[in-house]
Amino acid sequence: MSVIRKLASDTAIYGIPSIVGRSINFLLIFFFTEYFTPQLLAPHVEFYAYAGFFFVVLPHGMETAFFNFARTRENYQDVFATAMVSLLVVVCVFAALMFSNQHAISLFVGHPQHASYVLWFTLVMAIDVLKSVPYALLRYLNKAKKFAIVKSTGIVINVALNVFFIVYYPFLTHTQPDIEFIFITNLAASGIELGLLSSDIFKNVGKTSIALWKKMFKYSWPLVLLGFAGMVNETFDRLLMRKLLPSETVDYEIGVYGTFYKLSMLMTIFIQAFRYAAEPLFFSEANKSDAKSAYVKIMDWFVYACGGIFLITSLFKKEIAELLIQKAEYHQHPDALFIVPILLMANLLLGVFFNLSIWYKLNDKTKLGALVSIVGAVITVILLLFFVPLYGFKAAAVTTLVAYLTMTVLSYFLGQKYYPVKYNIRVIFTLIIASILLYILSEYDGLVGWSAIIVNLIYIVIYLLLGYRMMISTRKS
Repeated sequence: MSVIRKLASDTAIYGIPSIVGRSINFLLIFFFTEYFTPQLLAPHVEFYAYAGFFFVVLPHGMETAFFNFARTRENYQDVFATAMVSLLVVVCVFAALMFSNQHAISLFVGHPQHASYVLWFTLVMAIDVLKSVPYALLRYLNKAKKFAIVKSTGIVINVALNVFFIVYYPFLTHTQPDIEFIFITNLAASGIELGLLSSDIFKNVGKTSIALWKKMFKYSWPLVLLGFAGMVNETFDRLLMRKLLPSETVDYEIGVYGTFYKLSMLMTIFIQAFRYAAEPLFFSEANKSDAKSAYVKIMDWFVYACGGIFLITSLFKKEIAELLIQKAEYHQHPDALFIVPILLMANLLLGVFFNLSIWYKLNDKTKLGALVSIVGAVITVILLLFFVPLYGFKAAAVTTLVAYLTMTVLSYFLGQKYYPVKYNIRVIFTLIIASILLYILSEYDGLVGWSAIIVNLIYIVIYLLLGYRMMISTRKS
């Protein structure tokens, strides 16, 4: 099986729970926006923005370190055990700090009346962190089907409980829907996933080693900086808005922004599935003579697929939003739809950045990789501070795009120095520019109704045929 076929196969399998789960989560937007105003959704948006930061710091790069050290040692079980013990220690310290400062933390995040949110949030984060390396183990052992089954089970439980507590429980108890139940259902689903992973955990535990941990941590700690900086680019906007926007409208702004941000998840779903499949593949292909050729092909097909996702979602963003987001007050914000294509393109560039990241992961240049993300984070903070007070959350979306573009360009040139790969830059540029131009054309063609839908479908066919022709031509060259 060629590397592209294997990647496509694994991406499909890993993507099943992500695609199905995120698609169902799209439907949850229907329930959330039916039963909660933007103001009521704001705490949920903010807490899960913080979750992104914690999910970078708490695993402290052990997932990627596991892949790197497992491929260079005969006994991967020792690497797995060392990583798990490291996670367990960090999680225990985290939980103790959060529980002992529950009320102070709720005050800091701006929701002092909801200290219980901190409790549920801490438990969810602790379990999710403990799951990270066992899921990496399944990927390392090529147990894609087991990975998909466990993920899918958690997703089904999470969605079912959300629907029950948001729709049916208030009806049965004659109470109002409560955001707190969203945290509780996430905790239940995560706990069941960890239980399903327990057999693989205990079957593969080897001996822990302090010496090995020191090597793994030396490799992984720059990845924490990289990931933390990445989270600044991805989620800091929602946290900073509370400090930068007027207090009387900030909950509404955060609620609308967080909800419409989710429409860019179609791109995120694909990239996440791709990363699950590609990361172990990048490491396993590294020592082969044709590794760089494989990386070039992967990049071409990745950009082709993401360009299609960008175009389809952008062309039909209004229809998707009207289908999923129920309350009219969400749609009344003049910048709500404006941010969708910008965030889609930003996530496309983030995916390209992930593809380029092999140069620092394979050559132990993780400190340089972290530096690239730090540059992006600095740009993000500066632009947010200057422009969000002036232009609201549309400035946050544009800032995300600028930061990811900068990181991608820097990573490319550094990669050409430390691990040169002759990517098909002409193909990548053509695909991205074509998808953007076709979207812009649709914005100014003045068509509405069925005429707009038919022409948009023609635009999509044009992109797919153009891209496929380029894929075939690069394969022959």
